[in-house]
Amino acid sequence: MAQSTVLEKAWSTSQSTNGLGEMETRIDKLVTKLERHRYRNDQHKLYALFKSTHSTFLYQYSQYSDIDELTNGKYDCLTATALFADVLDRAGYRYNIIETNYHIFVVVKTASGDVILETTDRSSGFINDTDRIGKTIAAYRKNTLQAATPSHYQYSFSLYQTVDVDQLAGLLYFNQAVKAFNAQKWDECSEKLSAASKTIRSPRVDALAELLRQQQTYSAKK
Repeated sequence: MAQSTVLEKAWSTSQSTNGLGEMETRIDKLVTKLERHRYRNDQHKLYALFKSTHSTFLYQYSQYSDIDELTNGKYDCLTATALFADVLDRAGYRYNIIETNYHIFVVVKTASGDVILETTDRSSGFINDTDRIGKTIAAYRKNTLQAATPSHYQYSFSLYQTVDVDQLAGLLYFNQAVKAFNAQKWDECSEKLSAASKTIRSPRVDALAELLRQQQTYSAKK
């Protein structure tokens, strides 16, 4: 049996498989086209891959997008990361996916050193300067949030951990749970949190579960 692709694993969080085959075909065409060119080194090839992925797939940022919305060019930080992970796999790159309190990003290994990919920043999201990489990672490790909003709860912990492609599905379920919570769909939020907890251990999941419990207790008393 063929091993599931990153995109297939991410797409398992969708209620429909519509669009998956089309996306995989388009990704294969993109990677095949890039492989036909000669590059000075693997970082130059990675840069071409970064720019081509953005121009081919990512058109409109939409917070808490579902993975199947990639077919229409809508994306957020997490769904774009799932897309890039799939592209990187097919292109033969090694990488780590880093989860923080409020963000997720990719660190790609190349012969010339690490490269950070900010998947939602098409203009300056390719970071290969050593000093800038260090400053970027240091900033993310602080896990600060300038202003909490309904969709950006101020966490009491500091999260910085590597997640694998299987755990990406859990994070996608978590995003769906946050979306449901913000819409006051408590049952749906609980369902998505349960799905998330089966694939990833994250204090963000625990924090939202506690918020949901408090909300449900408050609602029951009204």
